[in-house]
Amino acid sequence: MLDIQQKRKIRSVAYSWVTLVVLLLLVLVVARSTWIVYQKKQASESMKNVSLQNVEELRLQSEELGSKIEKLKTNTGIEEEIRLKFNVVKDKENMVVIVEDEANTTSTTPKMGLWQKIINFFTK
Repeated sequence: MLDIQQKRKIRSVAYSWVTLVVLLLLVLVVARSTWIVYQKKQASESMKNVSLQNVEELRLQSEELGSKIEKLKTNTGIEEEIRLKFNVVKDKENMVVIVEDEANTTSTTPKMGLWQKIINFFTK
């Protein structure tokens, strides 16, 4: 008989509103903590991907700079770089500079009418 009374008492306490509310709050706290950890994991994976992309870009840049350094170790590479940077020529060489005629260049921006100017004035 005592067992049945103890079971009823345990059931009444376990199924009471207070116990259910406490358990619900506990589940909500655990779920919120899990969600926060999940968001941090997603952010760290995103930053990891960005870092890996930056590492790859730096590796490519390093290879490019290495090839430029190898080119500058030769006399022809040094001469070519000096010619590009300083516009110099060797003795007994002539240099030709071609200048474009500014009158022949056309404007790539379309001409705006009165209404387009008014609309642009109010939208900016």
